[in-house]
Amino acid sequence: MNIPMERLQYIADLFLRCEDVAENLWTAFTFVFEFNDGHIANSGFLYNGDEVEPATARIEEDMLLLSNTLREFREEVYEQCDWRFIKLLFQMDGETGRFKIDFEFEDKNRWEIHPGNMMEMREQLRPHFD
Repeated sequence: MNIPMERLQYIADLFLRCEDVAENLWTAFTFVFEFNDGHIANSGFLYNGDEVEPATARIEEDMLLLSNTLREFREEVYEQCDWRFIKLLFQMDGETGRFKIDFEFEDKNRWEIHPGNMMEMREQLRPHFD
């Protein structure tokens, strides 16, 4: 895929504007977005050392901006590879500003967060930038 770095940086900047991210202390965060028949859901975690808080990604002053941008991004990826991702994983390190974006195209259970696996998933999804 050939996605301009400016586009990826714009998406990263939108995550930094999200209410939970902007209003809490964190050293890293991760969010999983799930795309279903026109509906988008997300959940994630803010990490501050050993402390972990559940979080959602939304920009208070423009609730649809991030979701709409990720829908557009999904179509851009589709135009390049003929597959629409069903999940998007976004991770960021607060100390370096580095971020990662990963996609899932088929397995709807990948990165699935629910009450029964929340403790396990918060560690599995903890960002590592080695």
